[in-house]
Amino acid sequence: MTLYRQLTTWLLALFTLLVLAVSVIHFMSRQSQLQQHYRHQSNSNLLIAEVAIRPHLTTFNQQNITPLLEELMARQNWKAIKLTKLTSGQTFKKQNQTQIEGVPMWFTKLGLFEQRTITCRLDVQHSSVAELSITTRPVEAYQQLWQSTLSFLSLAFITLLIGCIGSLYLLKHSLKPLTYIVRRAKEISNNQFGHPIPLPVAKDLKAIVKLINHLTSQLDINFKAQAKEAVKLREQAYRDPVSKLGNRNFFINQLNSWLTNSCAGGMALLKASLIDDCYRHLGFQEGDKLVKELAEQLNEVIIHSDVSLARLSFDEFALLVPNISEEKLKLVGESMLSVIDHTHKTYLPKQHLNYQVGLVMNSQPSSSSTLLTQLDNALSQAALTPQSPIALIDDKAPHTTLGKQQWKTLLQDAIDNDYFIYQYQPVSLKTNSIYQYEVFTSIKKNNDLYTASQFLGAIEDLEVGSLFDRHVIAQLVNRLNANPQLGPLAINITNSSIYDPAFIRWLSQIMEKNQPLSSRLFFELPEASFIRHPDSTGLLCSAIRFYKFKFGVDHYGRHFKSLDYLKEFRPDYVKIDFVYTHQLNDQTKSSVLSSISRTAHSLNILTIATRVETETQLERLSELFVSGFQGFIIESQYKRQQQNYQPSAIAEH
Repeated sequence: MTLYRQLTTWLLALFTLLVLAVSVIHFMSRQSQLQQHYRHQSNSNLLIAEVAIRPHLTTFNQQNITPLLEELMARQNWKAIKLTKLTSGQTFKKQNQTQIEGVPMWFTKLGLFEQRTITCRLDVQHSSVAELSITTRPVEAYQQLWQSTLSFLSLAFITLLIGCIGSLYLLKHSLKPLTYIVRRAKEISNNQFGHPIPLPVAKDLKAIVKLINHLTSQLDINFKAQAKEAVKLREQAYRDPVSKLGNRNFFINQLNSWLTNSCAGGMALLKASLIDDCYRHLGFQEGDKLVKELAEQLNEVIIHSDVSLARLSFDEFALLVPNISEEKLKLVGESMLSVIDHTHKTYLPKQHLNYQVGLVMNSQPSSSSTLLTQLDNALSQAALTPQSPIALIDDKAPHTTLGKQQWKTLLQDAIDNDYFIYQYQPVSLKTNSIYQYEVFTSIKKNNDLYTASQFLGAIEDLEVGSLFDRHVIAQLVNRLNANPQLGPLAINITNSSIYDPAFIRWLSQIMEKNQPLSSRLFFELPEASFIRHPDSTGLLCSAIRFYKFKFGVDHYGRHFKSLDYLKEFRPDYVKIDFVYTHQLNDQTKSSVLSSISRTAHSLNILTIATRVETETQLERLSELFVSGFQGFIIESQYKRQQQNYQPSAIAEH
């Protein structure tokens, strides 16, 4: 119970007791007054009867006494009157049995006033002739006491109501700063820092509010500093200080990650003598300016859903584009050449321009050193044709022969005939409990297996990712409803679905109809969506939060942007990009991983390391603010447990 409720309860109880006490005192006082008045009235009634009867005592008979007694009874509220002749013992008696009007029966039965019987002797010439006795009823006393009680209770109730309302209003107004304090305490516990609380009038609360405002501002400053530190460390390790693009380490890590995942896609390497010429002829300031401008223009002209662009060396820019077609890769290479042409006219139009672009298409497992060598060979081939300084090396893998429209047709065919197969990879927490199972979707047709990494690039280019996402979500929702032991499952959402209003509306309807699944169905969104499409991503996250489902960030830490988006979107968990979770013996990488993990950890966001392959890697990650793990070693442990215990929860897996 809150302090406000405790105070209001005690205050209402105190007011009620006070009103009851005053009402009882008033009732008893009024009863005493009416009791005394009733006694005086009874004596007066006896005197009235004596005066009325005395003239008729000389002719004492039934004919003249009976009408007189009836007349007296009619005019007075007496219960009975009796006249006894002493000489003969003759008695004349009249009674009245009428009820008291305007007073409830239960009230008269309380016995607040007793009936009085008064007797006196009537003398004639100093001789007692008769005895007169009257019994009075407290009619007026009961009526006045009842009316007085009703009036006082009505007034007391109105007074109590007004007093309580006024007191509660004043109490609530006085405790308003305390309400702000409680609300701010809850926000601080969730690492939410808002505007300072207004200072109250009360001195004791003012000191507390000042302290909370100070702590809130310090916590906010510390979080921002921590986020900046994480970005700074990441920039030092993986960012080129001049171009603000990724450096060689970043590109090689992205290359290794891509090769481990799918190895299907293309690379480009741009080499331009313009950069060296600018530094030599125009100086370092203009040279740095040229490099920055080249980086900005390359970012603008290269449009793709998932691009890794880096400054590989002094005068080389490298590009990695997963799941790209050969035709589109050539267009990217031509766009890179056009950027150099445009910049050359601005900086050194009279200087001879020497530049080349080497392109490599890959589809088979390889190594980063091999692919970099192929890029160098492509550059050498491009240098042989100055009139068209672009060359492509392609391994002509069979599955790359499918064009975008063919991938789209395959996707639609798979949706119509349900050619999809699903694999579940467990995510384990430090407590060895399973947090979720990430869903990996493939298409199997005519004994040919196509993984999502092969066709996602094509469907993203055609902006039909929502068709794929809708089918997968619908199928898995049906499985979850059919098997209460299955899950929780985490489904990856494509970029094109995130900025599709129709998909967000459809997903909201699915979540509304299946709200009991909120604890068993997670959604994972790529980090790029939070940075490139914050408005659309915000709408989707709001819908997920509204229906109490959970969502996470995939490829966390991949983009060289501020991590402040965590504070705005508040995901339930983040999956750290593979770039940071391997080669942990490198102190720089460990420091960056620890920093970005600590940033999420400070907001109570679960951090999950992906592609955990060895026990050594698992132990090392456990020391770096990582709470969950996903990868080969976790899957192997899980399969061993399945063989030993055979739980029914994952029978479908």
